[in-house]
Amino acid sequence: MKKILLLALFSITLMGCNDPESVAAEAAQLRAEQHPDRTYVGENNYYIMESSEHAAFGRKKELKVMYQDFPRYFVEKAKEWPKEDLNDASSYDLPRFQFAWANSSSKDEYESGLKIWSMKTDGTDLRLVTDVTVELVNGIKNLTRSPNNRYVAWADLGGYKTVYDIKTGKVVELSIAMSPLPMLWSEDSRYLYFERARDLFSRWDSETGEVSDSDLKVRTEAVLTGNKIIKVTDAAVVGYNLKTNERLFVLSSDRSLSDKERIFNVKSISPTGRFAWGSNPSFGFFFDIEKGTVKQMVDDFVPAQILGKDAHYSALSKMTYVTIVDRIEDKVWSWRAFSHGAMSGDGILYNGLANNGLWFKEGK
Repeated sequence: MKKILLLALFSITLMGCNDPESVAAEAAQLRAEQHPDRTYVGENNYYIMESSEHAAFGRKKELKVMYQDFPRYFVEKAKEWPKEDLNDASSYDLPRFQFAWANSSSKDEYESGLKIWSMKTDGTDLRLVTDVTVELVNGIKNLTRSPNNRYVAWADLGGYKTVYDIKTGKVVELSIAMSPLPMLWSEDSRYLYFERARDLFSRWDSETGEVSDSDLKVRTEAVLTGNKIIKVTDAAVVGYNLKTNERLFVLSSDRSLSDKERIFNVKSISPTGRFAWGSNPSFGFFFDIEKGTVKQMVDDFVPAQILGKDAHYSALSKMTYVTIVDRIEDKVWSWRAFSHGAMSGDGILYNGLANNGLWFKEGK
């Protein structure tokens, strides 16, 4: 009888060892014991928490460096990483950054290929948005996201434009010929306006899938709100009435300056179109559209490549090394978000009105 019981117990033990869930659980436990500083996402990916670092801008602007822990991601297998989920409300309780990133420098064609990713403005909740770019493009120059978060649009280095529907997974090629880069979403997310050729514009209808000619001249650094469009041009911010095509206002950089001193090489606009930024190596210009004012700065300014709601926060657009500035309290956070891989193009802000536009939750 004892021999029978021992054999039965031995058989149960063997069965347990061969159970995939048990094996996976034991492997996960072993990893946790060997690397207690890591939080694993799947079998091959993880992140660690590291302190932010000192940020140097090479300008006179004095900013208080903020030190706190942020995630640093090690992604070897993108297929194991969670995808952005429109039904997951927890992903949208903060504004988010979106960017094109090849997560690995390995010889694996998929892992080393460009994919579109996103994360919250506090560095958490990294998500894979779409990996269809692996087959469609060789580099991404311009990215945009619809106001309802559903559609991702991008232009590659040649101006070829594509839209990806996160809800359905459908991919739409809008432009199959080389074209300029500008794209802009309508306020209700139905239309994507884009420049299909120099000074020739089109409109894609997300409901019907149709592309038609458009008289609306758009720029990427612009906001469509109500019956007006607000655009950051090469040296000014301009507003137009969409019904009458009447120019509502012009806020210009200093016209007494030379072209080199007044033309912007950095441009951005806040999500509601209330504030805008333009700068070059010599001057910075901060626009309050509601008040109709322009603040001109020399030397002691930090460029706002990405501008948040109410111009409270701004960020530099390279997401490998995230740099966020609190422009109200003159604070700065900088941290290394990724261990390896390569970016293409600039990061953008979307879901910008979440948490009342604040990029960090209270108390963090």
